[in-house]
Amino acid sequence: MSSIFSVARQSLAEKIKKHRSKPFLQAMMAATALLALADKEIALSQRLALDYILENVKELKVFDVHQAVNLFRDYGKEVQEDFAKAKAKVLQTVAKFSGDQQKAALLVRASILIAKADGDFSEPEQKVVDELCRVLCLESEKVCKFEEGS
Repeated sequence: MSSIFSVARQSLAEKIKKHRSKPFLQAMMAATALLALADKEIALSQRLALDYILENVKELKVFDVHQAVNLFRDYGKEVQEDFAKAKAKVLQTVAKFSGDQQKAALLVRASILIAKADGDFSEPEQKVVDELCRVLCLESEKVCKFEEGS
């Protein structure tokens, strides 16, 4: 009988964790889609970098990879249809983490990883990173310098 309660408690804890992490998943997929499309196309290497992020960011491991990829795809469609409007929406989505330095930095670093995955950190991508940093109250030089050193 106690094992039933243990399983139920674990299931509830998992659901609560997913619920609490969903805004971060949305922000991560929004920011990475925006960066992937800042130079108008998603390279295969950028999709592989997204897979790497989904497999290695502990805050995202509670989610089904397909759910995350679908969010990325949906944000990507919005970016392709109207870059300016989508960028405003993405910045609003990520701004929720401006008070959490750890998650804010993780959002930016993951986005930089996506942007650099194709071997070209283009000027449009750099501008988007600067805007993400501004919205998240981070110094882009420090975030980018960390990324270069890792």
